[in-house]
Amino acid sequence: MSLQKKLESVLSETSAAFGVTVKHLDTNEEARINSDQYFQMASTFKVPILATLFRDVVEGRLSLETRIRLTEDDLVSGSGVLKEFLPGAEVAVKDLATLMIIVSDNLGTDKVLELVGIERVDAFMKELGLAHISIQNSCWDLLSIGGGLAGEKKGREGFDKLNEVFQTTGIDSDSAIFQPTLENNVSTPDDMCKLLALIASGELVSQEACDGILDVMKRQQLRNRIPYLLPDKTIIACKSGTIGSVVNDVGIVYLPEGKGAFAIAAFSHGNESMKAGERIIAQLTRTAYDHFVGE
Repeated sequence: MSLQKKLESVLSETSAAFGVTVKHLDTNEEARINSDQYFQMASTFKVPILATLFRDVVEGRLSLETRIRLTEDDLVSGSGVLKEFLPGAEVAVKDLATLMIIVSDNLGTDKVLELVGIERVDAFMKELGLAHISIQNSCWDLLSIGGGLAGEKKGREGFDKLNEVFQTTGIDSDSAIFQPTLENNVSTPDDMCKLLALIASGELVSQEACDGILDVMKRQQLRNRIPYLLPDKTIIACKSGTIGSVVNDVGIVYLPEGKGAFAIAAFSHGNESMKAGERIIAQLTRTAYDHFVGE
């Protein structure tokens, strides 16, 4: 059975809308399902941010060693640990970027985004030929709009207001952020997979930049999707994302016995629960893994 048919069989088990691109990076064998449709990226948009940061580091615009002082004005709700730090902590840019990826830290993300510039991240994707990756909102923007507090100023007061919303009503499923348009943080599975392939092959800016990006992504701590059903020692570089019924994961999976690697971009919305979406992504990844290793 072809990889395409195998993945379609997995998706027959869910009523959620999925977009998936899987590509073996050596043989170019691929499977694509709704791969040219736009999906809300959620926190997978942190991969383009990381890519832009390492581009700027290589070009000498930024240094990973620079320390950034965090204040209450930087507070962002949602995932991460930096929001729990006492005000005044000084954190290296490298550590902000690492936390942005490995625990999906929203505060760290928005600090890195301030350094590189949201318009420059979006422009860099276009320079790479990835016209279907659009980044228009910071984490704060995304969450405050989704929580019905569009325009709310970041800081302790806004942070507390948004946390109260999340504890009571949660994200508005009809919010504008879920519209699959270029005014939002959206991507097609195809373009995200292309970005991953550029990173995996060392073709994004320089080998040094790609090595740095992969080193961070391989330290991922959130492992309930792409990594979940894979053998324990499998090397994986990935980044997940969740908001509302959106459950995503994108990454590079390294196969055993010299069989290369494959990239996978799995986006979805309309999941009954986060666990349901996670289960499907894990099954998609294991199906691709078994196909490529010949099991």
